[in-house]
Amino acid sequence: VTNIHVVGGADELMVTLNDNKEYSARIIGADATTDVALIKIDGKNLPAITIANSDDVKIGEWVLAIGNPLGQLGGTATTGIISALARTLDVEGTTLTLMQTDAAINGGNSGGGLFNMKGELIGIVESKASAVGVEGLAFALPINTVSPIINDLIKNGGNVQAAQGTPAVGIVISDVWEDD
Repeated sequence: VTNIHVVGGADELMVTLNDNKEYSARIIGADATTDVALIKIDGKNLPAITIANSDDVKIGEWVLAIGNPLGQLGGTATTGIISALARTLDVEGTTLTLMQTDAAINGGNSGGGLFNMKGELIGIVESKASAVGVEGLAFALPINTVSPIINDLIKNGGNVQAAQGTPAVGIVISDVWEDD
């Protein structure tokens, strides 16, 4: 599971595991309303993660974000706390309801996992706010939002039936530069 903005338009997808084994991957399907994409690798006896119930996450709970910052530092982990459970934001023209954390998120972390302290997946890292003077504003799709979409992608081969947009009034996160 990853984000469309991570794999969309790629000519080739490669997945590298912690043991440095590389696998060619293909996109199974995607849901543009949530920026979720499902990719598949062919391998045997691959490790699996435990998926938590993201409705059980509490504000102030410690979390761990694992990703590939800068596209070259795979397996990097950062910690933070959950600041909000249902932030409704406009991310590049799409309204999403996201968990907010202050875990350090850098370019390349999108599509990585957000885990509770038991090592259970609670979300998929989506984005961060980046502007002069802004730090510690990162966002993840709750796994309870992602799971039904992934199940539909598996069942329908990329034809998402269950995914529906969430009507809401949000804010736009964008880069801001100081003019000279």
